[in-house]
Amino acid sequence: MRFAQVNDVASVAAGLAAGLRARGHTVDILLPRLYGAKLPPLLKLAVAPLRVMDWVRLAARLRRGRYDAVHIHYAYLGLVGILAGVPYVLHCHGDDVRDLARRPWRGLIRLALRRAAHVYYSTPDLAPWCTAVRPDAEFLPNPVDTATFRPQPLPADARDVFIICALARNKGAEKILAAMRQLSARRPGLRVTAIAGGELTRQFEALPTVVLLLHQPRERLPGLMARHRVLIGQVHEGAIGMVELEGMACGRPVIASFRFAEVYGVEAPVVHAETPEAIAAAVEQLLDDRALAGAVGAASRRWVEEHHDAAVVAGRVEAWHRARIDRRAGRGSVEA
Repeated sequence: MRFAQVNDVASVAAGLAAGLRARGHTVDILLPRLYGAKLPPLLKLAVAPLRVMDWVRLAARLRRGRYDAVHIHYAYLGLVGILAGVPYVLHCHGDDVRDLARRPWRGLIRLALRRAAHVYYSTPDLAPWCTAVRPDAEFLPNPVDTATFRPQPLPADARDVFIICALARNKGAEKILAAMRQLSARRPGLRVTAIAGGELTRQFEALPTVVLLLHQPRERLPGLMARHRVLIGQVHEGAIGMVELEGMACGRPVIASFRFAEVYGVEAPVVHAETPEAIAAAVEQLLDDRALAGAVGAASRRWVEEHHDAAVVAGRVEAWHRARIDRRAGRGSVEA
């Protein structure tokens, strides 16, 4: 089959593309020009004409490409599929559907959801928003490149902690900040790394134990994760996202919030923490007990291989499209 992946959020499209290509399919990734992406929601309306022009460009690419399957990432971009007049699968990723009632684009987002041939969402916490519009919406685990994100030996000069989530309130960064302040007082020699970005960046920068890096290209993340003993991800949402999964795939213990064991049928082997005290205690326990840290890391790797391997996830996407093709056999062009 010939697939078009429109947009790439958290490298999910890239992961699906790699998995689908490994299964013998052709995949094109078409990227939108995200004019005004960093503007507040209301100010984004000012660049709406530029965005619409870009959607028309992408829609023309989809029509010319005559793809067997169109997979669009981020809810409002479903409008590209509507403009193209082609069936599409819509993949929701988080802020595109959270608090939908308050969003200035809410009518268009609902339209994009309703018109989609199928709807996926990338983390279990998005179910209420997606199923409110599309009761048939389905959780599709994020595809992790387990060949790139793989366990590596811990170097002799490894640093202690790597904060892998954005330093933003919607990731629980204020709780992580409070935990780092506690640890700085108790362990002044602690060595912590974080990536600048998010509204709490300045507060982290003020801590003597924290070194901030500029935004890192994705290909550097496996090496960075491998140089740290403990990783801290989001401690607020309850759903582990791509960066936490990639850390787990690297075989490092990840401290994070996880509340969706029922979706997987099994607990994720993250170290669950949602308060500053719990985060600080988990860091100390994992640093002091190397055997425990190694066991958690190894279990994390196995769990990601079982539930989030890119080839396995791509197989689910392929199966959905093949079933649709089978249902439409003999009726001309294939829908997404």
